[in-house]
Amino acid sequence: MMGLKNAKSTEPGPHAALCEGKDPERYYMVRHAWAVHGVPFEDLQQAMERLKKKMPEKSWKIIKYGPDSSPAKTLELIADSTEKKFSVAVHLLDERKKGRESRIAVSLVSTCYEVPAGKTVTER
Repeated sequence: MMGLKNAKSTEPGPHAALCEGKDPERYYMVRHAWAVHGVPFEDLQQAMERLKKKMPEKSWKIIKYGPDSSPAKTLELIADSTEKKFSVAVHLLDERKKGRESRIAVSLVSTCYEVPAGKTVTER
C-alpha cells in the first residue's frame, strides 16, 4: 500500500506479547514493529498519503491522521482493521535536521487471543 519500490525495511518480525490483566499461560497478543527507510523524505510523505487513501479500501478504519502530541508534531496515522482484530500506528519520522535518515515507523498490535487447549503460547 505504501508504494515504495526502492525502500528498505527493518528485519524484526512479529512476536507474542503478554495481555495485561490476563493469564500469561493462556492469553497472548501479537506485536510487530518495523520501519521503512532508504528513500527521499518526499517519497515517505507520499506513502503516508497513499496509506490514508488505500487503507479504508482494504477494510481499515482511519481513527486519526495528523500531527501527534510530541513536540515535533510528527505525522501520525492510527487505524483499526474492520475485519481482523488489529490496530496499527504509523509515524512519519523526519530526521533530516538531525542528519539522519527519515523513515516511516509502523507498530501493529492484535487483540488478545486464547491459546488453544493443550498448547502453550509459543506453540499456538
